[in-house]
This record gives sequence, C-alpha cells and structure tokens, in this order.
Amino acid sequence: MQHGLTVPPTSNEKLAVLIAHAGTVAAWFLAPLLVYLVKRGESKYVEYHAMQSLLWSVAGTVVSVVTCGVAIPVFLAWHVLAAVKTLQGQDYEYPLVGDVARGLVYED
Repeated sequence: MQHGLTVPPTSNEKLAVLIAHAGTVAAWFLAPLLVYLVKRGESKYVEYHAMQSLLWSVAGTVVSVVTCGVAIPVFLAWHVLAAVKTLQGQDYEYPLVGDVARGLVYED
C-alpha cells in the first residue's frame, strides 16, 4: 500500500526517494536529511521515505556503535533494498521505523 497516495509518484518524487535511500551509501544520514528538509511540505510521499531512511540510518548508527561497525553492511543493504523497491514503483517500509515515520509524516 502506498501511504497517502491517490496518484503514482512523479519522476521527480521517485528521484528524491532514490536519493534519500541510495544516497546513504555515500552520505549516510545526510542524504535522507537533506531530501527531507528540501522536499518537506511538497510531497508526503517523499517526506515519508526520507524520514524512514533517516530513522533507519540513526538506528544503524546506534547499532553499529554497539557492534563496533559490524552492523553497517546490514543497514546499508536495507537502504539499497529500499532504493530498488521504490525505483520499481513498489512501496517500501523499513522494519521498526516505518510506523514511526508514518506517524511523524501522515498524522499531523
């Protein structure tokens, strides 16, 4: 289910979501944070995915500190999976943080 969408995302929205998810490979939490801040108020779809990616990056940072970095590839793999799924037009929700992101973005 695509949260709050009545029409498919535009190509610009898909690109922003791709940057939010895949950008974490190079810029960790900065990519989704920048996408969220730039697109906030323009697209709930983009806000939701950027917030999910941001929360997942924060969770990954905490877990990686505890595991001395061992968890980094696992969290990056989830980011890449999210990028691929959303690029294919599928909706994607990260485990644990998806509900939190939905609440922050859609339940104003």
